[in-house]
Amino acid sequence: MNSAALVVSPQAKAAAAAAAACAKSLKAISYPGPPSNGSPTVSDARCRNGHIVTYGARNTIIYSAPPASLVPAGELLFAQNCSSCHGQNAQGGAAGPPLIGVGPATVNFWVTTGRMPAATPLSIQAQPKPPRLTAVEALKIAAYVNSLHPAAPFIPTVNVKAANLTDGASLFALNCAACHTITGAGDELAYGTNAPTLHGFTSRQVAEAIRTGPGNMPWFTGNLTDAQVRDIAAYVTEKIQHPSNPGGAGLGGVGPVAEGFVALLFGVGGLMLICFWIGDRA
Repeated sequence: MNSAALVVSPQAKAAAAAAAACAKSLKAISYPGPPSNGSPTVSDARCRNGHIVTYGARNTIIYSAPPASLVPAGELLFAQNCSSCHGQNAQGGAAGPPLIGVGPATVNFWVTTGRMPAATPLSIQAQPKPPRLTAVEALKIAAYVNSLHPAAPFIPTVNVKAANLTDGASLFALNCAACHTITGAGDELAYGTNAPTLHGFTSRQVAEAIRTGPGNMPWFTGNLTDAQVRDIAAYVTEKIQHPSNPGGAGLGGVGPVAEGFVALLFGVGGLMLICFWIGDRA
């Protein structure tokens, strides 16, 4: 046997080491479930320098890790805005849960929707409000938290142009309308909590909410594919946030009870005024 054939080139060794590092990274950040559930797989993950950087499909959702270059700035922002409740190393505290292993999508959702930093950390439910930090600052904090323990889901970019709005409407009615109402106006839940209105959310925030389950919301990973999440996000941002209202004034999309009350007040009330006017003239 030719001993030269057994010699492994440095390039081959480097490639094998990189492949092993990528496989280790994939295993570390993944969570169980069927394919296309917001977690990376061997077939859709893209690796760089031994770390998974993106995964998913271009026609549905691409999940991206925050750039590692943002970690130092994110650490400073975390210390200034988050550590008093979540601990200096995101290990959690009396006023906030641990953030180790939650994934960058979770952090990005809570910060970009204004829920965090919280005005009242010990309240029953953090309410959405105008965000105190910018989208870039949210990304920096997400990068820092993810550097402590990388995990999925990464931050999604939703291809709403490829969505099926008909499927999105059906999926929304089946999975979301019970709490958020069929018009997305939101509703009260139990014990002082509520399902917020969906007006003003971006497609990224809708996908993040579905994949991470903020507050009382279920964590949809095993029963919704990325294509279905894409369809729901497109339906929310296009049809719910911009209704056509073919039947007339939408009245804010608050539902049939309020609309019926308005019809009763103005319709029947107007008829009564006309009847009184006719009676006076008679």
